[in-house]
Amino acid sequence: MDSYVTSTIARLRLLGSDDSRVEVKSAAKGLPKSTWETVSAFANTEGGMLIFGIDEEQGFSPSATFDPEAIVNQIEAGLRAGADAKVTPPPPHDIQTAVFEDSPVVTLEVASLREDIGAQLPCFVTKRGIKDGSYKRVHDQDKRLSPYEIYSLQNLHLPTDTDSQAVPDTSLADLAEEQVQAVLRTLRSQGSRALDGIADGDMAAALQRINILTSAGDCTLAGFLSLSRYPQQRFPQLTVDVASYPTTRKSAEAGVRTLDRRTCDGPLPLMIEDAVHAVARNLKHKRRIVGAESEDVLEIPLEVLREAITNAVTHRDYSPLATGQQVAVDIYPDRVEVINPGGLRGTRTIANIDEGRSDSRNPNLAKLLTHVPSASNAGPVCENLGSGVPRMMNAMREHGLPTPDYTHSTLENVHVVLHRFGLLDPEINSWLASLPNSPQDEGLRKCLALTKRDGSISVPQLRQQLGLDSDVARDMLSQLVADNLLIGRGDGPFTLAAPSQTLASSGLRWAVLNALSKREARTIHEVAQETGKSPGTLRPVLRALVAAGLVQATAPPSSRNRAYLLASENTSTLGATDQIDA
Repeated sequence: MDSYVTSTIARLRLLGSDDSRVEVKSAAKGLPKSTWETVSAFANTEGGMLIFGIDEEQGFSPSATFDPEAIVNQIEAGLRAGADAKVTPPPPHDIQTAVFEDSPVVTLEVASLREDIGAQLPCFVTKRGIKDGSYKRVHDQDKRLSPYEIYSLQNLHLPTDTDSQAVPDTSLADLAEEQVQAVLRTLRSQGSRALDGIADGDMAAALQRINILTSAGDCTLAGFLSLSRYPQQRFPQLTVDVASYPTTRKSAEAGVRTLDRRTCDGPLPLMIEDAVHAVARNLKHKRRIVGAESEDVLEIPLEVLREAITNAVTHRDYSPLATGQQVAVDIYPDRVEVINPGGLRGTRTIANIDEGRSDSRNPNLAKLLTHVPSASNAGPVCENLGSGVPRMMNAMREHGLPTPDYTHSTLENVHVVLHRFGLLDPEINSWLASLPNSPQDEGLRKCLALTKRDGSISVPQLRQQLGLDSDVARDMLSQLVADNLLIGRGDGPFTLAAPSQTLASSGLRWAVLNALSKREARTIHEVAQETGKSPGTLRPVLRALVAAGLVQATAPPSSRNRAYLLASENTSTLGATDQIDA
C-alpha cells in the first residue's frame, strides 16, 4: 500500500488536484464532515479511494498533525451498519494504514454500489436524507445528485414498463397499416408462436399479444413510436438532433454557428435512417485497400454510426422526466458524439460495456424493433442480442480507428465518442519521437497515444480500446512505468510522467490555463474566482505550470504583486484541438 499511495500522490501532484477516483483530506483536526459526501459520491458512481493525512493546499504534503488511530476509529464507526451509520447504506469498503514520506496516512477504498443488484440506491449522508444528502463524483468534486439522477439510481435494477404504457386517445387507426402488416409477416416468417391461436383477421388481438396495443385498444408507447405515422404530434421532443460544428468544441461566442443541422423525426425506423444519412453527409471518405483492390469508405464505418444511433434511440429514457429531451448527435472535425437521455442501466458500466450483455431499459421496444423493418429494408431495426457494442468496437479496429469511447457517460446520459482519425496520426508520431526512451512497439505507442489524448489510461480502457487481454495490458503499462514514461500502479489510472507531455491539460491545470491570458496578467485571487478553487489549491498548480514553461510569473514568489500570464510560445504544447483563446 505504501508504494501505491506514493505513486498516487505523485500523479495528483502532476495533475494539481484530486481526480474522479481519489480524494485526499488533511484530517489534521479530525475526520472532516465532507468525508461522508465523498463516500456517497464514490458509492454512487465508479468507486474510489480517500487518503487521509495529506494536505492538498500544501502541495499534497503530509499533514503536520495527524492521528491515524483516531481517524480509523471514526471511519469504522461511521460505516458500521445501524442507526448511527453516517451514510445509508454503508458501501463495501476497505480501511488500511500506510506511510508516505515518513508520515502515517489512512486509506479508505469505497466500492461502487451500482453493480450490486440488491443494493439500496442511492447512498446518501444519513442526517441529510436522500434528497439533500446524495452525491456523485465529477472530476475532483462531490456534487449533489439532481432529482432525475436520484430517480435513475432508485430504478437502476428495477424492471420498467414505460414502453408498454398506453398513449391516451390513440388506437389502431393511428398506426401505419403497411408497417403493421410488415411486422406480422416478419413474425410469421420467423416461425414465432406469438400469434398462435389468433385468427388471421383479428388484427387487434394480434397487436395486443405483441404489446403494440393495450388490452383497452390504446397504442403502447413502443408501438406508437415505432409504427405511427408521426409520433411527434404527441411527443414533439422525441427526435434526433444532428448538428455539425466548425471547431472541436461548441462555443457560446457570437457569430459561431453550426455548419449543418437536421432535426430527424417520424417513426423510429425513419428517424434512425435520416440521422445516419445526416451524419454521413458531414463526414469525409477515405481510400481503403482491400487485397488487390481499393474502395472509398466513410471515415467512420456506416454500420458503427447506425448502431450507435439505434442504441441511443432504443435504450434512451422515455419516462415523463426525460421526454422533453432529444437524442443529440454532434459532429466535430475530429469526432462524432452520440448522447441519449438516461445513463447506463442495470449492471452495465463503462468498464464492462464491451462484454455484450443485453440489459434494456425498454424491453418491449427493443423486442418490437427486432420485427420492425428498417427504413432501408435491409433487415430489422435492431437485433437486441447485446452484440451491438462489441460489433462497433470490432468495426472501428478493422478500420484503424480507436474503439467507441463511453467514458463521458454519466448518471443522466449515455455518451459515446466516435473518433474520425486513427491514434497514430502525424502529430502523435512527432510527439512520440520527441520522448526519451520512445518505444518502437506499436502497442506501447498506441498506449501512450491514448494516455496523451484522454489524460489517463487504465487496464479496462486498454482492453476496450485496443482489444488487449488484461494481462498483456498490465505488462505494457508496467513497461512504460519502468521506462519513466507513465506514472501509476495496478490497473490504473496511469498518467504521463511529465506535465508538458499532455496534449490537452487535464483537470485543474486545464481550468487554470483557460483562465489566463497572454496579455492581461491575473493574480492568484482572480484565477481562484474564475476556477472556483482556493488560492491554496492553486499555488502548487501554478508552480508546476511555471516550471513546465506553460505560464509566466510577473514577480518573484515572495512578492505580493505576483501575477500570471499565459506563455504564448507554449500554446502549441496543448495541441491543435485545444488552443487557448487569449
